[in-house]
Amino acid sequence: MFFKYARFFLLVILVSMFLGLLGCAKHSVEPKLLVEEKIVWPPAPLEPRIEWVRNIAQLQDETEKGFWGRVKEFFIGPQIAEIVRPYGVATDYGDRLFIADTGASRVHVVGREDGSYSFISGTEDVPLQTPIAMAYVGNDELFITDSSQGTVLRYNLREKTLQPLMPYRLQRPTGIAYSWCTKLLFVTDTAAHQVVAFDRNGVEKLRIGSRGTGEGQFNYPTDIWVDMNGQIYVTDALNARIQMFSVEGGYIGSFGQPGDTPGSFAKPKGVTVDPAGHIYVADALFDAVQIFDAKGKLLMSFGDNGHRSGQFWMPSGIFADRRGYIYVTDTYNRRIQVFRHVNCTMNHDCSR
Repeated sequence: MFFKYARFFLLVILVSMFLGLLGCAKHSVEPKLLVEEKIVWPPAPLEPRIEWVRNIAQLQDETEKGFWGRVKEFFIGPQIAEIVRPYGVATDYGDRLFIADTGASRVHVVGREDGSYSFISGTEDVPLQTPIAMAYVGNDELFITDSSQGTVLRYNLREKTLQPLMPYRLQRPTGIAYSWCTKLLFVTDTAAHQVVAFDRNGVEKLRIGSRGTGEGQFNYPTDIWVDMNGQIYVTDALNARIQMFSVEGGYIGSFGQPGDTPGSFAKPKGVTVDPAGHIYVADALFDAVQIFDAKGKLLMSFGDNGHRSGQFWMPSGIFADRRGYIYVTDTYNRRIQVFRHVNCTMNHDCSR
């Protein structure tokens, strides 16, 4: 009897201590930020254009846990999700940041304001194996390319359901982007050397390109972006160039060539365009991001090889949001780096 009451009083004391500490301690809900000195490009005394903002390296589960969940966390610590091998990155143009983690076979979902965290994974019926890139199309719908399965998956963020977009396989889908002008999803089918467009019901509407080096041809295209005017940008990886197409898929032009000089490409991957019309290209071998104007003229670059903030180790995905922030997937440093274009004007109609 004594031991029975002793165990009861011990539990009461431990819970009381836990509740008391809960009242005193305020747990951070921000993703792990590695804060350093202000880092800008170009360096002083030149006027800065790009500013490093923060790193997102670890993700803490801040979902509602209930009483016993909080007791468990108190004794064993919070559940931390590691980023294993990130590739694509995107936002919903609001609070949520999406990170395609090919190494973990999941998509991380991070609240940019409150640091809340959840993740998208597959099921036995609908697996998620190698997520590469994502496109948010509104109405809580996120589309994800799964390269090894040769498919595009539709995820409803509200209902938490995952299902294939189309009934057949692509050869190796990688990049994906949504056109707000045509309401079509554009997918780079890398192994087929084509760009394929679908409506949101999975009906194929358009194919662009074939294998080759000519205008409108591709040699293993990877990433893709559609700007606010509907213009399409495709990373033509082994041709070491960015090709541009009209809303209807007509060839407009290209820029870039193989090389190791500024304005050239060694291993171009992610491409994005900010609201001011600057084109950003992440180069995995240069360990840098190059910025071009709308005609493909090099404006500047930022980043070099390394592990410190502002340095990269094989960057891949890149995403410019409507607030002037640029998210870069620093793949082998296992993090997302966030930058800001200091003078990026927002005099564009970004509402959708």
